[in-house]
Amino acid sequence: MALTKVTGSGIGTVDSAVVDNITIDGNDISSTNSNGDIIFKGNDGGSTIEAMRIDMSAGGTLLIGKDTNTSNVSGIELEASGTIVMNRASNTAMFINRTSDNGDYIEFRKDNGTRGKIGVETSSNMYFACNRGAGIAVSDAELIPTNASGALNDDAVDCGHPSARFDDVRATNGTIQTSDRNDKQDIEELTDAEKRVAVVAKGLMRKFRWKSKVAEKGDKSRTHFGIIAQDLQDAFTAESLDVSKYAMFCSDTWWEKEITVDAVQADEEKGIEAKDAYTYMDIKEEATEGYTIKTRLGVRYSELLAFIISAI
Repeated sequence: MALTKVTGSGIGTVDSAVVDNITIDGNDISSTNSNGDIIFKGNDGGSTIEAMRIDMSAGGTLLIGKDTNTSNVSGIELEASGTIVMNRASNTAMFINRTSDNGDYIEFRKDNGTRGKIGVETSSNMYFACNRGAGIAVSDAELIPTNASGALNDDAVDCGHPSARFDDVRATNGTIQTSDRNDKQDIEELTDAEKRVAVVAKGLMRKFRWKSKVAEKGDKSRTHFGIIAQDLQDAFTAESLDVSKYAMFCSDTWWEKEITVDAVQADEEKGIEAKDAYTYMDIKEEATEGYTIKTRLGVRYSELLAFIISAI
């Protein structure tokens, strides 16, 4: 039903709220304030307070509990650009509640395609998941790999990436490798050729310094001990053995390209914030035009040292 046109300093009270300086014409509401804002006020029992406003200086931003679109002022902003800003002093700024069952609480999208989720899985552990399959659940004492739906995902998720490695892993105890006979097959003793490689590998241990650490720390970079993966590969090749069939040797390949993102100028009318230019390394798992192929070799030392011990 069309609204009746009303003009003046107000339209009276409706459920204890007053709308100041507006014109209602048909289905349209407009402001007669000098700045164009539409302000909603209420009475808390003793005084009139502003409850909400539509801030036209910010392109039509809805402000609840505040009268300025400053992000560090308590209240809520629903910006015309799509940004939501919530600020609350000394307390939780957002509560998200899902009733009846566990599952997704927040879904992240790009171009309306799901990219990730935050939720609670069946054991009531919180999980963070990528929509392509891998996630992490957090329990009282464990970080648990999951799939995209938060279900437990055994023996499928790696920690780190060949192109984006962790540096140090600090732990009270070492890692625990599954070694149950019931999980293994094709159990055999080493061949003579493998034993000869093990003897050679024992003599391939070297001391070295990482190039990245020398570039960062100079002469303060420390000395490490280990084997050169290419030397281990050559030792297997010399005995006509294919090193890629042995899990102690790892070879990872990816494709990368440095991407430059231009700076963005602020535009208050369109709700666009200024951003500096930046660059990042884009990674692809398959050959991609314009991207450079990268390969990095590695060694599983727990298996390598067990292999060498067999020849002592």
